[in-house]
Amino acid sequence: MAIAEGKKRRPALICCGVLVAVLVLLAVIFVTLYFTLFRPRSPKVVATAVGAEIFPKNNGGGAQDLNLTVHVDVTVNNPNYAAFRYGDVATVVRYHGEDVGLSVVPAGEIGPRETQTIAAAVEVDTGKVATIPYFWVEFPTGKLPFQTATEVAGKAVVLGTIKIRASSEVACDVTVQLLPPNATSECTSTVHIGR
Repeated sequence: MAIAEGKKRRPALICCGVLVAVLVLLAVIFVTLYFTLFRPRSPKVVATAVGAEIFPKNNGGGAQDLNLTVHVDVTVNNPNYAAFRYGDVATVVRYHGEDVGLSVVPAGEIGPRETQTIAAAVEVDTGKVATIPYFWVEFPTGKLPFQTATEVAGKAVVLGTIKIRASSEVACDVTVQLLPPNATSECTSTVHIGR
């Protein structure tokens, strides 16, 4: 009788051994794929173009009669194998620390392993700029220094369960030359993971 029971257990042990081996193999494959392909990565965000448009609003000759629009193009590269969904993208223009313009680009999505440019056009409140004391010193020189800040925040969901939250801020120092109309800029980008 003992020999018959041993022969019945042997196929069951082989079946369990094969099942454990398959489970271990699947776990190794999953871990390998996670660390090579599906590992969540933060998006790369850089300012690709910053410019300005200046033209008169009406026949007046004062500074508040100028129409100044600052354009900020931010390129977002999504290196993940999942879409990156971002919320509203706000771009703020400041003149000596005072907010003088705001533009909001609606939320969107960047596909897996894609690059997308988010363009913001910020109309500067020249009336408010003219009330800041530094303006009357800088206006005769023909160059006005502005600062822009653009924040992109969102998340990528990998395999439907693994989420990575990331936010990035692009800050630019923009010098607007009034005549002839021109703008130069220097930008830095900061990425925060898990925000």
